[in-house]
Amino acid sequence: MAPDCHRFCLIHFVSFTTLLLVLVNADEIFLEWQVNIDTTIKPVSVDQPVITINGMFPGPLINATTNDIIHVNVFNNMDEPLLITWNGIQQRLNSWQDGVSGTNCPIQPGLNWTYVFTLKDQIGTFSYFPSINFHKAGGAFGPIRVNNRVVIPVPFPKPHGEFDLLVGDWYNESFKDIRSSLKKSDLDHLPKSMLLNGRSRYPQSNQTIVVEEGKYQQKLKKTLVV
Repeated sequence: MAPDCHRFCLIHFVSFTTLLLVLVNADEIFLEWQVNIDTTIKPVSVDQPVITINGMFPGPLINATTNDIIHVNVFNNMDEPLLITWNGIQQRLNSWQDGVSGTNCPIQPGLNWTYVFTLKDQIGTFSYFPSINFHKAGGAFGPIRVNNRVVIPVPFPKPHGEFDLLVGDWYNESFKDIRSSLKKSDLDHLPKSMLLNGRSRYPQSNQTIVVEEGKYQQKLKKTLVV
């Protein structure tokens, strides 16, 4: 066999082997989310509907690793359409999984949809949130953590632990009322509070995170309502 042919076969063998290694190393993560309205949660000590995922506000952490394939089966138990977007996640050649109006059809009330996307070549902290109907002002947001694989070094020592900190503004009114007022060009509604991991400054909601200096890594994400 000619040298060029040997080289061609070797390149293809190496490429095929690399592809197999990626497929073997990548995990598939299957999640089922029940999205509901909860009127018992009071982030700012007033009665208002809060959108929860599996009864949680903020929603559950997606803890994955580079190149993992994520399956999220979202059940919309609310009374209006819903879309969830994955902020910062690169949807390569599958924009219909991005969860924004125009690329995804909303999940109708009482129905479900499974998002499938790959965390291809990404490392870091991201977030998810609802992208239509001003739902973000009602909740259904949460953290995404994409860890590096052991073969990919990071430029800092391994921390003793990690925690996610979601920071965002919050209204005292129902997201439906705010949405209606905006349709009438009423711009007087402004956020009244700031939430840290779904909790406000009120004494009954205070939360303390105790860490040792230099041993923890903070994952900070903004959840501003715009």
